[in-house]
Amino acid sequence: MTEGPTARYKAWKIYLLLRGRVVKDIKIRSSKIKVDPNKLIGKRFLGFDTFGKNIIFIFDGYCVRIHLMMYGTIHVYNEREKLKKPEKLIRLAIEFDDGQRMIVYNAPIIEIDHRDKLYLRIKKDLGEDPLRVDWDINRAIRLIKRDLDKSIGEVLLDQKVIAGVGNILRNEILFRARIHPDRLVKDLSDDEVRRIVEISADLMREWLRCKVNGERIGPTILIYGKSKKPCPICGRLIKFYRQKPHNRRTYVCETCQK
Repeated sequence: MTEGPTARYKAWKIYLLLRGRVVKDIKIRSSKIKVDPNKLIGKRFLGFDTFGKNIIFIFDGYCVRIHLMMYGTIHVYNEREKLKKPEKLIRLAIEFDDGQRMIVYNAPIIEIDHRDKLYLRIKKDLGEDPLRVDWDINRAIRLIKRDLDKSIGEVLLDQKVIAGVGNILRNEILFRARIHPDRLVKDLSDDEVRRIVEISADLMREWLRCKVNGERIGPTILIYGKSKKPCPICGRLIKFYRQKPHNRRTYVCETCQK
């Protein structure tokens, strides 16, 4: 699953390769087409944005939204390159005036709409994204507290709370916050909720910085995937289980996380 920092990094990389190009042709397979895709022909690639795990490409008043989920990928080909995957896997193909092509494979969500309409809709559907300039920490805190009877481990995966947090991030956030994933939100103090939100923002921004600078995020992963290895703080073996109700891979130090 592409998490928020990876989505933003990928969007930025694609934009650097294709910025300013004019759309020559477009082909799309999606049920979320709000406007005629041919309206993008002749439009210039002006910018990019992200909302959580959603990638947004901006073309003169129109937007293309892409959610890669588990298996989606984006490739840029020059005019001489052959496709690296079968054509049947293509969900979106945009050819530009210089012969370059942006091909999106396997992405389950691809949407085309007017920019203003898409932004209004996606902001309504998602929670706060720490990677956006309009990030509102106090709203994120309120959104967590809305789900009092759920575990904090479950709430952190809800994209209507903190958009962009995936399973690796939520494990790392809760470890740094010293909070057990099974704790119910109603049992958390105000200081604990604020700590979770602040760490979420700090870690997502750190991951993005690492990716932009060509650095590995591996050294920042302290607990995820480390079942039966010693906790980096206390030395006790890390426990692995699948947290209900979504059966997500969960790692915890039951000494440090309470």
